[in-house]
Amino acid sequence: MNNIKGIIFDLDGVLFDSEYYQYLGWVEPLRDYGIELTKEMYFDYAGKSGKQIEEELIKNFNLKIEQGTLLNKKKVLIEKWFNEKTMPIMPYAKEAVEYFKDNFKIALCSGGDREEVITKLSKNDFLKYFPIIVAGNDVSRSKPWPDVYLLAVEKLNLKPSECLAFEDTQYGLQAAKDAGVNCFAVPNEYSIRQDFSRADKVLSSLKEAIEFKF
Repeated sequence: MNNIKGIIFDLDGVLFDSEYYQYLGWVEPLRDYGIELTKEMYFDYAGKSGKQIEEELIKNFNLKIEQGTLLNKKKVLIEKWFNEKTMPIMPYAKEAVEYFKDNFKIALCSGGDREEVITKLSKNDFLKYFPIIVAGNDVSRSKPWPDVYLLAVEKLNLKPSECLAFEDTQYGLQAAKDAGVNCFAVPNEYSIRQDFSRADKVLSSLKEAIEFKF
C-alpha cells in the first residue's frame, strides 16, 4: 500500500462511540408499535443507511405504516441526544485523525444525514479536521452502495486505489470495496459478528492503523 494518498474515515463506530444511540434511535419508535428491537437483532442492521434499515424493519415486522414514519422519529431523537450530549470518542480516534491529516489527504464518509454528521463533529470539535465531508443524503444511494465513496474519492481528486477507508461494519466495507477503495475494518460490539472477509486488514483499534507501515 505504498501508493496510498488519501484516508477516508467513517463516523459512527469508527471515530465516535455512537452506535448505541443509533440502535436506541430505532428501539424507541418501534416500542410505539409493541416491538422490542434487541441488540442481537440490530447486529444485522448496523452500518446500513437509515432508509434501508427502515424499509427492512417495516417488512420484517409487517408494519402497516408509511415509509419515513420510523426514520423521522429516529432523526428527531438522534438530533436531540447529540445536541445534549458529547459522544464518547472511540479509542485512538483523535490520535489517528491527527496523525493522518499531517501525512495524507483526509475525508469523512458517513451514511448519516449531513445535518446529523455536522452536529456530531461540531460537538466533539472534530469538524476542523475534515475539509471534505460526504454524507448519506449527498447521494441518491447511501451505504452499502459505493456512491458515497465514489464522491469522496472525486472530492479528494484521487484514484480509488490511492485511498484507504476505515469502516466498522460489513456494509461500509462493501461500499468502500465496491468503489475500488482499500479498506481496513475496525469492528465494534455491534458489528463484530458481521462478515469482514473482503477487508484488506481487520484491526482491533485505530492504534494499529497509526502503527501500520504504509
